[in-house]
Amino acid sequence: MSVRNISFAFLVICMSSLAFAQAPGRMGHMGMMATPTDQEIDHSVNILQKTLNLSSTQVNTIRDLARVRRDEMRTVRQEAAPKFQQLMSLLNQPNPDPAAVGRATIELKAVHDRGRTRQADIEKQFSSVLNPTQQQTVNRLRDEAGTFMALHRIGLIEPEFDNGMMSGRMNPPAYGSGHREY
Repeated sequence: MSVRNISFAFLVICMSSLAFAQAPGRMGHMGMMATPTDQEIDHSVNILQKTLNLSSTQVNTIRDLARVRRDEMRTVRQEAAPKFQQLMSLLNQPNPDPAAVGRATIELKAVHDRGRTRQADIEKQFSSVLNPTQQQTVNRLRDEAGTFMALHRIGLIEPEFDNGMMSGRMNPPAYGSGHREY
């Protein structure tokens, strides 16, 4: 396998990880999830308040944490974008310099690692806001996410959307005029 193929595969993995680190929402630059608006954060926190029975202090803390995360991930993406473009430019050359490709890949990986570290820190802060029962609910939802995604991916369930946000309820796929076969 060539350096170009290895670097490209690594890059795809890095960028995919950053995309998965983003909150559910719209697709943005380079296929990554777009950062949520204040309105989307407020809507999501309201759903969490009902689902987890959050206190007003918890709601405010989580809302602030979500906004900090959004801003930090936006900064990570802005830092990663030129590094990604530089790497792609190197890889698109007829005979890419392996050393230059390696340096560009390492620089991009460093940005990716900072984003992952910050994401882990924010998740710890979020967990510390919750009581043990709320933490248990979040952990259960995290464990069930793979099952949900598998069912959604093969078209057996579709999330119900309320103003562009998942409401949390599942409906069978609608086979009306808006149905898209994947």
